[in-house]
Formats: sequence, structure tokens, C-alpha cells
Amino acid sequence: MFFRVRTSLTERPGALALLATRCGEAGLNILGLQIFPDLGRVTDELVISTPDTWTARAVAELVSGAGGDEVSVEPCTTHDLIDQPTRWLTAAHDLMSDPTMLPTMLEKLLGQHPEKWSATEHSRAAALTSLAESVGDRSAQPASAPVEYEETPTGLVARIGGHVVGVAAFALTERRELTIEVAPAWRRLGIGTQLLTRAASQAAAAGDDEMVLLAPATDEGFVTMVSNAGLRARIRLSGDLLRATIVVTGVRRSGATTPVPREERTPLGR
Repeated sequence: MFFRVRTSLTERPGALALLATRCGEAGLNILGLQIFPDLGRVTDELVISTPDTWTARAVAELVSGAGGDEVSVEPCTTHDLIDQPTRWLTAAHDLMSDPTMLPTMLEKLLGQHPEKWSATEHSRAAALTSLAESVGDRSAQPASAPVEYEETPTGLVARIGGHVVGVAAFALTERRELTIEVAPAWRRLGIGTQLLTRAASQAAAAGDDEMVLLAPATDEGFVTMVSNAGLRARIRLSGDLLRATIVVTGVRRSGATTPVPREERTPLGR
């Protein structure tokens, strides 16, 4: 029997090794593996060979017992062992001939439920959608979910398809010191800029006149992100730290959801 298993693991050393050990001890053989990193967690997709007596439920219970969360298991065939880059390159080639095949391609590559895709898979879907749109005059519909922004006690989180892809966090200091992190697979689409703008509105609503954005000196997208936010800021380098003092007086509150249409997906910072 072959099963395709999808699970979320905490991003810590040894998490995947524990899962592999439990599979080996039970006589299950991992034949294929894909890893999709998010913030603080990793989505793993495995193709597992099991004895004929195993059921999908038994596989799910084993994976859950090894630390897996949001586990899904479904029967599959050896077709799922095809090299993933090869599958995506083949899909891109086919779309060059017929861009209207995009929905079918995405369903074959990623499944029928976009809300279950990882941030990396949403990024891949967006790239394939862009390719389909560039072929001829026929425009395909974007398959990506909107970015949803949620306020937290310490700042904001950005989610797409249920996955956290960005975080803006205020430090518990006398000054409003902010740090922003966006998952690697979802950078340069304006999410960092949106987090910054919304954090500024939070600070303004709290009665602050200024806030301070901090980032490592090696952060290449820092200046671009601040500039695209349209906020007044004084940026300086202090040792290994970039510091932007941002005026938030008069900044208005932002909505909770921001769709990212294809035509707006240009590099906007992090």
C-alpha cells in the first residue's frame, strides 16, 4: 500500500528524525519527502509504503503520535514519486501550449483545497498563474488565497490559507520597538509593508507619536519596505542593527484582509 501523508511539525531539531524513526519501527518505508517551511512550523509531505494490512487511519495515528499536527492521509500510487521539479517543469511546458489548463494543473500538483496549501505552495501556484497569464491574451484566474491580517496582544500576524506567513511584534520596552519577519516563500509581495503599515496604525491608536522598527544590518529589504509604507521615518545604522524611527501620528486603522491580485505582485520589499 502507498499513502501520501501531509503533516505539520514544530520547527525544531529532531522533529523529522523522530517521525522517520517511528515509521521505521512500525515497518513503514518513507519513499518520498517534500518540506515546506513556514514561520515556526514545517509542513512535510511524505509518500509512505506500508504492509497491506495498514489503513489510512492507522498511518494518521502513528504520525500524530510522533508529533505530527494537522495530519491528512490518502491512498496514492507510484505516480506520486515522480520528481517534483520535473512535475512543475512539465506543467509549465503544457501551460505554454494551453494556459486554460491552469486549474487542472494546480489540482493535480497541489490538490483541490487551496486552504490546505503551505505558503511555499501558494508561492508556486502564483508563479504558475503568472506564467499562464503571460501566454496569449487569455487570462487565468489567480489561485492564491488573500492575505489575512490579525491583530494580537503584541502586534499582528499575516495568514494565507490558514498558515502564518508573517509576524509583526512589539517588544515589551518603554519605546514602541517593532520587528517584522516574513516567511521566505512569501517575501517580496508587500506583506512586510502591510505589516508595517498596520503596526503603525496600532501604535497611533494607542496614542503614540512614534515607533521604532528594528532589523539586522544585513536586511536588504529594510529600506524598501519602509519607503513603500509611505511613512515618515529616520533611518540609521547602529552597529549590527538598522533602526527606523517612524512617525505614526494620524495613521488610520487598516482592514483585516488584503487580496493580492496578480497585477500588483511586484517586488515591494519583504
